[in-house]
Amino acid sequence: MKKALILFLAVLCLLPLTAQGETSLRGWQKGQGYQYVLFGNYPYEKDGTEAPVLWRILEVKDDQALLLTEYVIDTSQVIFETDKTVIEKKTYRRINSYAESDLYVHLNTTVLDTLLGDDPIRDALIEEPGGGKLFILNTMQFLNTEYGFSATRWNEQKSRWAGGTPYAIERGLYASNNKQSTYWVADLKSTDGYMMQLVGYNGHLSWGGYTRTNVGLRLSVRLDLTRLAVAQGDGTMESPFIFAYDASVTAKPTEEPTAEPTAEPTEAPTAELSEAPVLEPVETPAAEPTAEPTEEPTPEATEFPAPRADDGTITLSFVGDCSIGDSIQYRGYGSSYHNILAENGYEWPFSLVKQYLEADDLTLANCEVVLTTLSRHTDKVFNLIGLPEYAQAFAEGSIEIVNTVNNHALDFYNAGYEDTLSALDAAGIKHFGTINAWREDGYNDILIQEVGGLRIGFIGYTYPQIEMEATRRIIPSIQSLKEAEGCDLVVVSLHWGKETSMKPVNSEYEMSRSLIDAGADVIWGHHPHVIQPIEFYNGRPIFYSTGNFTFGTMSQVDPSTGIFQLTYEQVDGEAVLKQLRVIPCRTQGAPDYRPYELTDPTERQAVFKKLTHQRTAKGFENPPESFLETGIIEFENGQMLP
Repeated sequence: MKKALILFLAVLCLLPLTAQGETSLRGWQKGQGYQYVLFGNYPYEKDGTEAPVLWRILEVKDDQALLLTEYVIDTSQVIFETDKTVIEKKTYRRINSYAESDLYVHLNTTVLDTLLGDDPIRDALIEEPGGGKLFILNTMQFLNTEYGFSATRWNEQKSRWAGGTPYAIERGLYASNNKQSTYWVADLKSTDGYMMQLVGYNGHLSWGGYTRTNVGLRLSVRLDLTRLAVAQGDGTMESPFIFAYDASVTAKPTEEPTAEPTAEPTEAPTAELSEAPVLEPVETPAAEPTAEPTEEPTPEATEFPAPRADDGTITLSFVGDCSIGDSIQYRGYGSSYHNILAENGYEWPFSLVKQYLEADDLTLANCEVVLTTLSRHTDKVFNLIGLPEYAQAFAEGSIEIVNTVNNHALDFYNAGYEDTLSALDAAGIKHFGTINAWREDGYNDILIQEVGGLRIGFIGYTYPQIEMEATRRIIPSIQSLKEAEGCDLVVVSLHWGKETSMKPVNSEYEMSRSLIDAGADVIWGHHPHVIQPIEFYNGRPIFYSTGNFTFGTMSQVDPSTGIFQLTYEQVDGEAVLKQLRVIPCRTQGAPDYRPYELTDPTERQAVFKKLTHQRTAKGFENPPESFLETGIIEFENGQMLP
């Protein structure tokens, strides 16, 4: 609390860092490593979705800080030549300096505009002679031990390693045969040849052509610290510094530093490529929002009445990923989920769709957040956290059951997961999920719920355990629920698939087939953060992905989502599917976070279209054409009607 108060006062006062810069910020120090800063946004995901950029501080000197991006964020050429004949004959124009290259212009216009836009911190950037405001370190800087790098040119110098973002990799960033290694521009060699100096896949310095298109960009800036104040963060990778800009300070003139000489290599670069680690793609963080707040939607009643529970039927509603909280480094943002809940209360997240969730018999959600007060977390970029009392948001939203296993379940280790389960129990929320069940400290929670005379079993699994557990645990659990426990319906929750992809991967078809053949009645999928088509196998529905529903730290992916409802009736003592209905919705990121129903016919139909394959796999069945208009599929005695 004391630290948070100090940071808050720092933002209010916008204290310049002139006096405190070298004590509050530092470059690399032996035994202590680097400090980190988070600012700017740049395409991160394969589809170009933007995310905040993480920078490491290499040096703090004379009220200036030299920063380097932690990852290779983009790919580009030095000269943007596309004529293959020109490239093959090496007759493209020569350049006398880096400042004459297309890359120089590209970085200081397109890339800089994308990175910072109108962010006032842009005015704190110091022009680097010959490099611009957004530049590339030269050879000698990449050999500077005071920056934390090795002074050795060759061999595997881990101090210079970096992995590429998914966006850079998707754009063709150089990779060795194992598809894992990357490199980036370090310096230009000379204008006599066509070579530029590179930091190689394992940190060594080598050479590449001016027109090579797969050269990665790991960029640097130099900041005037007299115009900035630390607003939050402690400088760790998990909680990097966030700067506030002080417009009242006039930028002081700076002497142009003497350009450091570029040393020529003394030996030939190694030809062989060896394996090197690479940054694995991760879920995209949400930047401090720059968009205007979304106006509060006012949903209207649709022409389709909500199913009733007093007509001999039961209705189950499924919604997708619900992360009621933030990645730990963003929870202090003014528009964070933490602050929005503090301002609006626990009924806020589901308030615009609650009328539908109250009208069913059971609502299920994927709980993709750790509800804990712990701080020790796993070594990953985004650890999702909410306070234990946030479980009350599920109760206020009329969500009775949640799946708890996903790729963020153990972000705060087993202790955090147990806190989540305790918080849900305290709020009266039922839960299920299996994770690391073969270990002594694993979990194998199976839920059985009786509703309207029907006995329903719920099991949940997450990648990468789904395939390895299919025959050993998932199928036996389905069979046990049906045969030993007498369940009328078995719902299988699977956290799987490819993030941001609008269609399932091929392996999901075979998995769905095997689980339904074993007795599963519903496959309920999540994880891609976007909706995917609905299909049927042997008359059983498969929701490959139900998308994001309410998600803190949410990337700007397709916001289409929905409430997926299944209505069952009893026929001759058996549960028979009577209706599938999708209430099309749109999810919102910061600062609102609330999903709301779409009422415009065109927008509704656009969601229904995304839920329908143009073609489907052999043995599987698509929704009928009428679904594209109504979002409803009717069944008679378990058979789909046109």
